[in-house]
Amino acid sequence: MFALTAIGAWHVSPWLDEAATAHIVSYPTWDMIQLWHGNQWWPHGIDLALAPYYMVVHQWVRVVGITPFTLRLPSVLAATVGTVTMAAVGRRFAHRRGQLTYAACYGLLPRTTAMAIEARPYALSSMFVAVALLLILLYKSHPSWLRWIGIVLAMVAAMAMQIYAAFPLAGLVIVGWLVCQRRHRWGVVLAGVVAAGFICPFAWAISKQIGQTEWLGDYKSNSLIDRFLVESWATSRVNEAPYSSDQIPNVIAICTAAIAAALLVTVLIESRGRGTRRFLLALIPVALSVGVMWVLTVTAAPFFASRYLSAAAPFFAMMLAEAVLLSRGRLAKTLIVVLAVGSLVLYGFQQRTYSKSSYDLSLMATVIDERAAAGDGFLIDPVGAIVGSYRNAVAVDPGAFAPLIDLAQPSRPPLIQPWPIDPPLLDLANQNWLPPRIWVASLIGAPDIYGAQLYSLGFHDVYAKSGSGHIITLWER
Repeated sequence: MFALTAIGAWHVSPWLDEAATAHIVSYPTWDMIQLWHGNQWWPHGIDLALAPYYMVVHQWVRVVGITPFTLRLPSVLAATVGTVTMAAVGRRFAHRRGQLTYAACYGLLPRTTAMAIEARPYALSSMFVAVALLLILLYKSHPSWLRWIGIVLAMVAAMAMQIYAAFPLAGLVIVGWLVCQRRHRWGVVLAGVVAAGFICPFAWAISKQIGQTEWLGDYKSNSLIDRFLVESWATSRVNEAPYSSDQIPNVIAICTAAIAAALLVTVLIESRGRGTRRFLLALIPVALSVGVMWVLTVTAAPFFASRYLSAAAPFFAMMLAEAVLLSRGRLAKTLIVVLAVGSLVLYGFQQRTYSKSSYDLSLMATVIDERAAAGDGFLIDPVGAIVGSYRNAVAVDPGAFAPLIDLAQPSRPPLIQPWPIDPPLLDLANQNWLPPRIWVASLIGAPDIYGAQLYSLGFHDVYAKSGSGHIITLWER
């Protein structure tokens, strides 16, 4: 699992939200707290819901530095630990066969492989939910205060990483009530209540900022069926806007979801309801999560994205694993093979360099690493918008730009936005000194702002490399 996900974490170009992670965690703790609390741009603050995740990554990058790979490594490790945890769950149910089946169904779940190559909190939240599931099973067989405390901590951690983990965790508490002996049921319920009590002040604080995701409600073309029943687990699109995704992986995801549904129905018919208890138990957290988000989307809050169901991934995987374990006939086994192929195909689409973003945020760092010299200058054409500056490329890999001179922004600005913003346009003619070699990043199709200024000052373009969305040009005097 580590090998499968580390490949994508190494080479897939970061996208806008990952740039926000890199930008925010690079600042001191007090600066991050001020952003979450509020400033002139965001009176009620912004991204407080991700504060626990940012604090974890902040401490992590203080040790390992910031690159796209190091930013994603916590998610890779979380997906790996989550797979191991689900293997332990399966072993308790069906020995070695259950161990391998549960591990495969969670590890190859397209939602898991997508979360693992993203510098966002979803993989960690899913991991903690899986840990809570395992601990409840251990508590059921051998109750102890240590395991009870572990359940509480795992639930709190899952909701701290992603507050919407509360929905599948509520379903897990119901499952715990149903499977535990009478005298231990209340222990599971009490663990859920205590965890909810710990997280309630945090949930109340972030509720004031919930409007920052209202833009997701504008994408009406992304149907609720596709969002909650397909992309929630058979993930094809992981980029910033649903409408800009390829149609081919989405069609494959829909077909994969249809095959999974056919497999579940086939197995239920073949088994005639015998041995389906664990499958039905896994259905409770999934149905609760999907149902609550669906109802809220229709009635009050139309901004739930499919990735908000990431914390339910262990239960999606558990349903599929139980279907595999129950399969007997040739049709069911054929559907399992086709489903595995579909998941691997979606995994392949996730590994494309630009699967997350139409802009290549790794392009300029790659060019600099190959051709730049210490002391070269660099400029980035401004886009005139709060979101979308190519300075995101600097945020996700600052070490690549360290040997160069940032001509437009020689000192670091304060943290006032989740993403880097362009500094005021620099008038190069009024500068006392310019290095003889200057790299310029320009948006393809947009005016070459700094290139025109450099040309008028006697510079000539001697090298250029274009990528997805931008072109990097070297100007020499």
